[in-house]
Amino acid sequence: MAKTTNIGIFSQVLFQETIEIICDLLSVLDKNSQISFILNPELYKFVERALPSIMDRFNEEELEKMKVDCIISIGGDGTILRIARTRPEIPILSINKGRKGFMTEIEPYEVKTKFKEFLEGQFKLKEHKCVETLINNEIIGSAINEIVITSVDLLKPIDFRVLVDGIITSVSLADGIIVSTAIGSTGHSLSSGGAVVDADLRNFQISWINPINLAIRPLVLGSNREIKIRCATRINDIKVVIDGQLSIEFPPPIELAFRESRKTVKFYRTRSFMERLRHHIHPEIRDQ
Repeated sequence: MAKTTNIGIFSQVLFQETIEIICDLLSVLDKNSQISFILNPELYKFVERALPSIMDRFNEEELEKMKVDCIISIGGDGTILRIARTRPEIPILSINKGRKGFMTEIEPYEVKTKFKEFLEGQFKLKEHKCVETLINNEIIGSAINEIVITSVDLLKPIDFRVLVDGIITSVSLADGIIVSTAIGSTGHSLSSGGAVVDADLRNFQISWINPINLAIRPLVLGSNREIKIRCATRINDIKVVIDGQLSIEFPPPIELAFRESRKTVKFYRTRSFMERLRHHIHPEIRDQ
């Protein structure tokens, strides 16, 4: 791992626990450390009000303008997605202050130990591909986790046809469809009955939201497959939601194509995917 001297810290979780995490980060550094921290303005002002005595270590800058070697995320998966979508070129070191935080790496009680290991170069840099969606060969957006297709009126189902390599594989009325990446399989797709997929694989998963055809099950496909989804409704527009952060509406009918994007996201990891999975799903056996 390259030597890190400029570190961004981004958080929208402005609580006392956030201050404690930042203090833990500082406690790892010796007096002669050349590392500087850049905080997003909301976090900077929050820390300044709470603990002005430590502000000599910090500068403030908007996320879009940070010139840093990596960004520490303090929050949940939503915070990680915000950083990764805004600055995909910068690796992320994530500290969990969300709920489950499947994408996060470090728990608050581990900050001192893990940040020391990070500075010593014990973390590995992992890179993951995104999924992009197109209409008429025009890219409308790319996602780290998932792309969700629903009706603007959630009570009105959509007539879906899923095609893989030109073959219709499933047809049904449903409230929606989720196309997720491997790393996104623990997001919205999981809560809709999708499988947990090894984040190191390069594939997509198609999961249905309340299909009328009860024989339909989630489908995991290699990222080299040609995937198209035809969507039709009688009245309502169709909504495409990208990573829960960007929403675009289209008049029906539409045909969406999906493919692996050239865009990637980068995370510093010390646990394997299986260790993180156990860590979040079975906290009672974390240390076994």
